[in-house]
Amino acid sequence: MKKIFLIVSFYALISCSNDKKNETITGEDEAVTIQTKEINPSELKKYKSVKEMLEDAHDFTVEQGTLKFINNDENNLHIQVSKPILENDSDKMINDIVKRDIVYAAFQSFAQTPINKITITSIPIDLNNKKKYYNEYKKTVIVTKEKADRIMQKEFGSTDYSILFTTLNGLQVPGDKFSKLKFQDLDFVYKELSK
Repeated sequence: MKKIFLIVSFYALISCSNDKKNETITGEDEAVTIQTKEINPSELKKYKSVKEMLEDAHDFTVEQGTLKFINNDENNLHIQVSKPILENDSDKMINDIVKRDIVYAAFQSFAQTPINKITITSIPIDLNNKKKYYNEYKKTVIVTKEKADRIMQKEFGSTDYSILFTTLNGLQVPGDKFSKLKFQDLDFVYKELSK
């Protein structure tokens, strides 16, 4: 677990380019070589459904109460995602988490599944009590691929969703461009998705 945390922490600090990068970092017990590279559109992992994609990613799970399928119909899909928060987290932090979860679920869905529309509800869940949701922060957005395409075009001059991902030692993970949508430009992206 320490090795995975070290790899993920290091990845958060490096930037990606079109070339492969090899970096060696040394932890308490061992040295780890990390290789990152951007992926080609044909390499982006695809799923038949959002449910399959979310289950494979393990970001949100039904078992932990962080994922609910309000409507399973892929033509009218409505999911609920919940990130754990602490009761004393600031309002701004919680609101950003809610917006970020919507942005993440929308762009990941359009990148890796054939859907064209998804309704996403984000409600924070208590870190220590998985039955306690903070409904006062709840947001629901109906997102179309057309809206997401316009954002991709404005942000990156492309509607190729594979640019949002990179490989990290062979695993596909969100890359720097995905982080730009979720962090640096979060308010703009969320506002555009919510229109």
